[in-house]
Amino acid sequence: MAVEGHRRRSKNILSLIYFKMKNLFSIMVVTVLFVNCEAQKKTIPQKPKLVIVKPPQIKNKTACGNEEVNFKRSDSWYNERYINKNAKFYDVNFSKKISFVKKVYSINNDILYYKNKKVDSLRIYYQQNENIELIVYVIKGKPRGYTINTNYNPRPSMYSVSYDQKDNISYNFIEKNIFLPKGNGILKNYYYSEWDGKSQKYSNEVLKEEGEVKNNFKFGEWKYYNKEGKIDSTKIYILKDSVDIRFPHCLFNKNEPCY
Repeated sequence: MAVEGHRRRSKNILSLIYFKMKNLFSIMVVTVLFVNCEAQKKTIPQKPKLVIVKPPQIKNKTACGNEEVNFKRSDSWYNERYINKNAKFYDVNFSKKISFVKKVYSINNDILYYKNKKVDSLRIYYQQNENIELIVYVIKGKPRGYTINTNYNPRPSMYSVSYDQKDNISYNFIEKNIFLPKGNGILKNYYYSEWDGKSQKYSNEVLKEEGEVKNNFKFGEWKYYNKEGKIDSTKIYILKDSVDIRFPHCLFNKNEPCY
């Protein structure tokens, strides 16, 4: 009986130990699964990847091909009537005077020629007088406009004239803007204002000339003003006078060449 009782107690103890071990194992398994689940839910920080963004390549169709504008040549002109040959700021030895320019250059149907050959692409630096310089842009033989630099104002200049592919003309002054669709309309030209050298203030632009333009030529009555804004003179034009307002076209005018 004693042995039998001992066996029963041992069996009960073993059953109890097995039960507790089973529960403990179950708890451990659940804990591991929970931890793994939570680990999967958490966002693991990743090292950011370096992304190199290349700017788009912009290509412009221009004078010399399909790439960006590259002027094949440049030339320098000067107006011998208003340039002091001894002036230090401008070396006339490396420039062509207008009287010579008219011998080697010509313009026909709005195309510029050099020694009877069509100019492809050309940038012209023209010293009009000791205070004013024009930078003229010729693309595929056709003048496309110019920038106007004056000694009175900082650079880059805010003065410019442009001729677009539809033959419209835009005059850009500091205060005024004039648009001539296909070279027609009322043109008002102004004396260039002067910068005070200290702030953003400029002197007022004074009207220099005004009149009608037809197909790029002066037409009808034109009024000319002095720097005080008073009428200095008037003149009547007809289309046969062929006074072209554009540059460098106007250099080749038979009447009133602009130099």
